[in-house]
Amino acid sequence: MKKLFLLILLISLTTVFGQTLKFDIFAKYSISHSFSHKNTTTETSAFAISSNDNYIMKFLNDPGIQKPTANVYDLKSLKIYEFYITELKTKNGEINYKFTYSNTYKIAQEPVKDLNFDFQRVSKENDIETVKLFFYKNKSKTKISNTLELKILESKANLFPLFRFICFHLLGFTAELNYPNAGLVTHCVSENGLSEYRLTAFEETSLELTLPN
Repeated sequence: MKKLFLLILLISLTTVFGQTLKFDIFAKYSISHSFSHKNTTTETSAFAISSNDNYIMKFLNDPGIQKPTANVYDLKSLKIYEFYITELKTKNGEINYKFTYSNTYKIAQEPVKDLNFDFQRVSKENDIETVKLFFYKNKSKTKISNTLELKILESKANLFPLFRFICFHLLGFTAELNYPNAGLVTHCVSENGLSEYRLTAFEETSLELTLPN
């Protein structure tokens, strides 16, 4: 009877608190574009889970936002979980974060359907792999629309989804676009030289929050 009660209690707690996520990786990329004689460079960052590429978290603290927030993007169910952020300073001067759940809503941007692409390995030197990413206009993959060259650093986890989310605005939620091997994209440039993506920061972190059911 006690075992049954304990099982029911555990199920109830899971129902109340939902799934706990532990974000253990942070990355920041510099993104440069040159169009119509106009050059733009921005920096964008996000958090990821090395063992689960379904979730990405992004901090939002723009002037137009009333409260600093963290958006957790569920790339599988296409939902955004919004949390308010409170900074808590420790005695050592370190900053911890408290996450307070605010809202859940659907991702407005739909994944790109019928995407035609291929990865082609070019070379490998030490722990850096050079890979070309081809995008095609047709299903038969005979007409190339764009070509990117990527430098991928060998790692234990596949961190391409994090790179895709940060750098490829229109393809950020297209889980189909995923490099099959583990690695971290450190640099990417388009064949025409008009777009460039460069890793500017990468570190291990420890941020934990619980999604509502």
